[in-house]
Amino acid sequence: MAAAVAGLVPSMAVSAADGTSVSHAAGFEQQYDGHAHGAAQLDLVLDGAALMLQLYSPAMNLVGFEHRARSAPERLAVETALEGLHQAEQMIKLDAAAGCTLRHAEVKQALLDIGGRSEAAEHDHAEEHVREDEHGHDDTHAHEPEGQGEAGRAHTDFEVSYAFHCTAPEKLTSISLAFFARFPGLETLDVRMITADGQRALTLDSHNTDIGLR
Repeated sequence: MAAAVAGLVPSMAVSAADGTSVSHAAGFEQQYDGHAHGAAQLDLVLDGAALMLQLYSPAMNLVGFEHRARSAPERLAVETALEGLHQAEQMIKLDAAAGCTLRHAEVKQALLDIGGRSEAAEHDHAEEHVREDEHGHDDTHAHEPEGQGEAGRAHTDFEVSYAFHCTAPEKLTSISLAFFARFPGLETLDVRMITADGQRALTLDSHNTDIGLR
């Protein structure tokens, strides 16, 4: 089964090893299309020493709104959420005996530009120009209010990627998540996981925040 896991997620394993983004490496990602307020999804892969997690959540769950941050309180809400999500060791509690260290953490969102254009917005901007070059410019989208076009609708989610390297992965028996405590708007978390034992799915909530791995 370990070979099967490696075959399913080879690019994620490589990404975790070299410290680059794992956001688009898992085959899981393309299957996420939910947008129910209060609900989010977590994909987890344990492949040898590499532990990779990817969280998808509507912005409403994390900041209380789903449009570009306009006011100072809204900007603060996004900044606070980003600060919390980047604290991987606080959000994801791992067995100390497993010797896991964080190799990569990335948060994608399009509600607030951090140091210029957001990564999601930059990606959409580039794709938009490719489409225009291929099919000709469509003036209609140029007049859409900000956040009302396809890019605005598609990126009201947060996408969060974490990658850990564990020196003793066999001692990693459970994972405790602090997302519910940090973000009260989050009610349920659908977890899909792949480990050497196979594939499994479960649903967590504020009363059940642990993932058993063994």
